[in-house]
This record gives sequence, C-alpha cells and structure tokens, in this order.
Amino acid sequence: MMRLLLTTALCVVSLLGCNHDKPKPETKIPSQPRAAETFGETNAKPSLMVHQHVKGQNVYVECILSGFSFSTESGFLQITVDGKPFKEMKQAAFVLSDLPKGSHTVTIELMKSKEESYQVRNTFTVEII
Repeated sequence: MMRLLLTTALCVVSLLGCNHDKPKPETKIPSQPRAAETFGETNAKPSLMVHQHVKGQNVYVECILSGFSFSTESGFLQITVDGKPFKEMKQAAFVLSDLPKGSHTVTIELMKSKEESYQVRNTFTVEII
C-alpha cells in the first residue's frame, strides 16, 4: 500500500514539474498581414466566389469575398431567384429556405447600396427534387 502511494506521488510530481520547461519553437515565420487588414489598402474591385449545396428544399450558400468586408464597409448581397428579388444579406453564409421543386437560377450580386452595384455577381442553377 505504501509503495503504491509513493509511486503515485512520484508520478504526480514528475508530471507537474514538466510544465515549466516547455521547448520554444526554433523556426520563426514572418507574420503576414491578415486579409482583414488589407481590405482598405487597395482600390481593386472586390471578387466573389460561391459554394452551394442543396439539401431537400434548402440551398446552403457560402460566399467567399475578396476586397470587401461586411464589418468595415457598407453594402450587402442581393439574392435573386429566377429573376425576382429574394433576399438582401449582410453575411457571407446563409440558407435559401423552402424553394419549390424544380430548376432555379440564383444570382448573388454585391451591392454598394440599393441603387449602386459593385458589378460583382455570381449566377448558378440548382435543382430542387
């Protein structure tokens, strides 16, 4: 019994003693500016790439925007389904819910305001079964 207690105590002490001597990394990687830091630094036209996935009557959409940030700039995504305004979104990931069965053309356009577009859009077709 005494031997088990002594062995347990020795293990605990040795494990706790290793916390202060963690090795430091030997390589140094220069830090790159994050994408969020470079948005305001360029006058380049924003770009838009879209990933979508259909599940049931819902379309799960993820927009990858370059040169634009919802948190630092005014603007929104205008979602059009079959040529009709559907939603305005101020986030890059969203769900188009309860679309009727059939083929639908979805257009996502980056807007500066209700009247002015960045002239950046992506159109795709989905099939709801």
